[in-house]
Amino acid sequence: MGLSVYLLFTQPQSWVIAIIWIVIGFAIYKFYTSKKEIEHYAPLIYNQGPQERKGYRILVIYHPKHVANLFKIASAIAQEKEGEISFLNVTHIPVHLPLAVSNKFAESEIESFISLKKSIPQSIRHRYLVRISHDVTEAILATVEEQGINIVLVDFAFLRNNRKLLSLSTCDFVGVRFGKNFEEDLANVVVSYDKSRHSDLGLRVANAMSIAYHSKVRVVRGVVESPQTELEIMNRINEMMFDLEMKKVPFEKVYPKTKNVSIGLLENFDKIESEIIILGAGNQADQAFSPKTLEIVDKSKKSLFIVRDHRFSEFHARTFWRIMSSRLKENRHVYRFYVDLVHIGHRLQSRHTKDKYDEEYFHSKLK
Repeated sequence: MGLSVYLLFTQPQSWVIAIIWIVIGFAIYKFYTSKKEIEHYAPLIYNQGPQERKGYRILVIYHPKHVANLFKIASAIAQEKEGEISFLNVTHIPVHLPLAVSNKFAESEIESFISLKKSIPQSIRHRYLVRISHDVTEAILATVEEQGINIVLVDFAFLRNNRKLLSLSTCDFVGVRFGKNFEEDLANVVVSYDKSRHSDLGLRVANAMSIAYHSKVRVVRGVVESPQTELEIMNRINEMMFDLEMKKVPFEKVYPKTKNVSIGLLENFDKIESEIIILGAGNQADQAFSPKTLEIVDKSKKSLFIVRDHRFSEFHARTFWRIMSSRLKENRHVYRFYVDLVHIGHRLQSRHTKDKYDEEYFHSKLK
């Protein structure tokens, strides 16, 4: 730091050179090295889906028992956001086996997508991905980065203690624990609202469920702050519901009898027999989820959505490009140049052949 400050005053051009090299290095990593890393640690061996991509992207981590119900949640979010849905199935390869000779282990995962497509409506509109990896978390992280995912739906048992996934990802998460009667629970949704940003994501998910399945939504708040702070939180809830156009949503306050607010919240949740509980990850620094959230998860028997909001989940390069391209298209000459570049890109892409992973091999096996 001392040397950099010294150079700033004695040789200012050295800072310009350093910044240029940093930008070049970042570009090389982003457009070349990172893709080679993904191919090395979690190669994508199956990718089927429409060429058209949408701005908001939802990733469902395949679970053979719960994939149908996970799709219902993803479909509700996609409908509200006008987004797309991708399914990811990861084949875990033992460490002592090299990935280069392990492609055949993924045949069962590819076959599972065939039955999945038959069970969900408009299956051709969705994307299906299969990766092989020594680490399932690495495969998910690679997919999130490569596909530009905004939100991931996954079984909460896998997400609960996965600090690596939650720390290194750049998207929102919905960890789901299904109760015995999820179909009945869909009729009612309760959002446990704390003062964190995660609860705002919980309200958005609840709104999507109410639009798709006509679920009745209510909001519950455990009062633990000062009257002034509680008033600010109440105003924030009202603003969120106004923005989401959520009308006639009951709001209930729970005044804890002890220091543990979870007990009062659980008593409130028990008032309705069939209901989905949406919880925020909570305010914590050393854990993935707050102790209050985990206590409710452990003691409740209902279906639960545990949501974790990433601050920059919707900030992707394509977001800024859409803003810039709308301005560029207003200039006829610039737009003509842009169209020519796109055509050249499509021609180069069509000529590019994938030699490393033989997709025809898998299709022949499935036939």
